[in-house]
Amino acid sequence: MSDKEEKKDKVVTKYDLKMQRRQAEKLKEQRQKKIATVIGVVVIVALAAWIASFPIRNYVATHETFIVVNGEEITRAEFDYNYNNVVSQYISQFGAYISYFGLDTSRDFASQMYSDTMTWEDYFQEMTVDNLKQSKGLKAQADSSGFVYDGQKEISNFKETVKSAAKEAGMSTASYVRQIYGQYATVDNISKYIAETARTNAYLEEISEGMKASDEEIEQYYKEHAAEYDSVDYFVSTYPAELSEEPTEEEISTAMDAVRSEAEAAEADIMSEGDEQINVKQSEISYLISDWLFEDTRKKGDTTIIEDDSSHLYYVLGFVQRYLDDAPSADIRMIMTQEMDGQAVLDEWAAGDATEESFAELCNQYSADNGEIAEGGLYEGVTQDSVNADASQWIFAKERKAGDTGYVTTAEGYTYVMYYIGQGDPQWKTQISQTLLSQATSDYLSDLSDDVIVTDEKGHLNYLKIREAEAAAEVTSGDLEDVSGSDVTGDSVLEESSGEESGNEAP
Repeated sequence: MSDKEEKKDKVVTKYDLKMQRRQAEKLKEQRQKKIATVIGVVVIVALAAWIASFPIRNYVATHETFIVVNGEEITRAEFDYNYNNVVSQYISQFGAYISYFGLDTSRDFASQMYSDTMTWEDYFQEMTVDNLKQSKGLKAQADSSGFVYDGQKEISNFKETVKSAAKEAGMSTASYVRQIYGQYATVDNISKYIAETARTNAYLEEISEGMKASDEEIEQYYKEHAAEYDSVDYFVSTYPAELSEEPTEEEISTAMDAVRSEAEAAEADIMSEGDEQINVKQSEISYLISDWLFEDTRKKGDTTIIEDDSSHLYYVLGFVQRYLDDAPSADIRMIMTQEMDGQAVLDEWAAGDATEESFAELCNQYSADNGEIAEGGLYEGVTQDSVNADASQWIFAKERKAGDTGYVTTAEGYTYVMYYIGQGDPQWKTQISQTLLSQATSDYLSDLSDDVIVTDEKGHLNYLKIREAEAAAEVTSGDLEDVSGSDVTGDSVLEESSGEESGNEAP
């Protein structure tokens, strides 16, 4: 029997698939150590000699199968919509760091390398497929459960937004939609995808209710991560060495010895002469001093001197106390806008019923979040670090009481108009609850994706071939180590997907 026949006859067990997924995750972790992103408009390579007419290409892109995800046929137009959303999300998340990644945003990123083997186009195709696996898996579950959701509100918001944006850009709406979502995008087909996304998001939100942590689980998580949520009060003084612009090692050593003497003399009085620091979280201070401050054995009155050899200074510290701050979170309704004057919105509210319900109606009318806002602008369990700093200062002012209204305008030009409902759970409890829910949701989506099959019969997804080659090379290396007596984990190859074979799972 040939190697090819032997491979064909081999039964792929659940254990094999599990090992394949583990290998995929291992490779992905190694790959993502090189964090980077890309900005740009998708460059579509024209067909040589323009053999097919534009209307025919348009029909193919919007009707024929590009890939299959979870048994559902995905057209080129739908793939491009998701692809461009992935790019847009990266622009939003990493835009300030683009120049550090060595990317030329004016060039086709299919010609720029993400890694030694993958282009940026390959990388973003992979991310797009990952998203599609989750969304189509969710859609299938929503279908089987009979979940109903009307996405007309999201569609209406989308149409209004692109119409306004196109007008501002001096373009037709149709041209603007093609520029943002790909050359085969239309208002009608994008509206369909947006309605589907709204439904799957609503379904995920509904089932997430059952994933929320209990009070017991929150308390247990806190006990295991107390230092991350506790606060400390302490006194501190710093003693920097006096150095020239380009000091020698000997000069640094002499200067540090001198300033060490000053620090030692100051330690005795640090509890009365140092700068008092109140309610400080571990994440807010240097690890050089946080390790000492958050030691479980630390007690009131402890003092120490800590050297910072990179900054050439000494910290003198005096410990007061460590505790869990029970400051409450807040429940609010909020309008975020760049168009409306905050006072004008409040005047309109005051001229009406001036109730929480009437404020909620204004939230739905004026918020500029393109349909992704909470219904009625309601945000529960808001913490001080979860909203804009200016808005946070208003929300958590000591004099704040139920029914208060106000607005702040930021330097970036955003206006937050707010209605204060009242206090919620302690902020630490809210933060842990959100962390645990995020973990549970991530695990759920990951498990869901593991069972989703991606078929690429026409070989559109080049990254699949690259991943297959990487996995095969890794397995070959592992086999050699195994033969030599090394300890080898049970990782295996990724499933294949090429223009000749189909029905395989994407990494």
